[in-house]
Amino acid sequence: MAEVDDALPSSLLDAIRTQLRIDSDSESSQSTVITVLDARGQPSSPTTPLDEEMSSPADVSPNPVSVSACSSQIHDTEPFPSFDEGYSEEQREWDHDFQASIMTAMQAQIRRENIDQAIIAPANQPEKKQRTLDRVKEHLSNPQMRSSTRERFIALTNMVIRLDHVLYERSEEFLGMADVAAAAEIVEVILRYLRWMDEMLGGLVATAENVFGAFHFLSAENVPAIFMFRQMSKVASAHLRKPKVLEQQLLSLYLDLFDEWVHERFLHLSNRKILQDNRIEPDCLQLIGHVHDVWELLMRSVRNYAAYTAQLEHIRLVYLTPVFTMTEIAVAPEIVSFSLSGEPLQGPEEEDKDETK
Repeated sequence: MAEVDDALPSSLLDAIRTQLRIDSDSESSQSTVITVLDARGQPSSPTTPLDEEMSSPADVSPNPVSVSACSSQIHDTEPFPSFDEGYSEEQREWDHDFQASIMTAMQAQIRRENIDQAIIAPANQPEKKQRTLDRVKEHLSNPQMRSSTRERFIALTNMVIRLDHVLYERSEEFLGMADVAAAAEIVEVILRYLRWMDEMLGGLVATAENVFGAFHFLSAENVPAIFMFRQMSKVASAHLRKPKVLEQQLLSLYLDLFDEWVHERFLHLSNRKILQDNRIEPDCLQLIGHVHDVWELLMRSVRNYAAYTAQLEHIRLVYLTPVFTMTEIAVAPEIVSFSLSGEPLQGPEEEDKDETK
């Protein structure tokens, strides 16, 4: 990739670093779960319960950047864009490597300037805990991640780190009264957001099942394939949302983070406390229940997201793919070349000129 760097003007590099907006808003469809309400409200207004807890301007990236702007600048400088379809295989590979190098550089910059400065964990963590945290950080650094999703999960990750400190590091006694109050405040914020997300995902799964049933009746109607496809498209665009692989992977990584940093150890210590203590305060019991609720909500969210994605794929295979096949335009026949024999035809003006001569 040394050749790519040498061929790239410094002015274009500066434009890439400073004028790009880091999000995936270039996708035409709305987000499925985590940011599905972003398009419905104003960007500055909270759209989830977690946003109400994130009013500090320090959490927002000061210099957001966009991949779409990078691509537009590159293509704006292309002198012969009509020749894109005629690229050789070598040129396509060069373009792929060029885009990959830009994405890698952007991800490293986001990780260095936004993620590592916003998510700070105590030093000398066990290897497994540090590895799960690094995976979350690396995923949040992806340039295609929506900025609103990144900000929310930066906050959620910091809450997990803080909860680990309050429960296990701040005092020698597990679940002392002061620690219970501080931990309960953190867990309540996480729970509000996860309950909202769980309700959103459950609704999407139910909607996908209803759309599948509606398509069954639409496919049974005796209408031309193109009209059937139009009706199915209207139903799908009105009720379904495009799933995002980055969101689905982020939920799984956050589940691993919460399990490794909080839940696995908490489950063991809380069970021992219940068995050994003669009396446990109600606030302590409530906190134990809420920590388990966080883990269960994360598990259900991961399963529901996978179920929603699988249901959309099932809809595509059962109904949309056959309709695409039926509505495919036939290949136009080739025109056989032939030659005209005899004198060339003349227009009226040309005939008049010949007569005057």
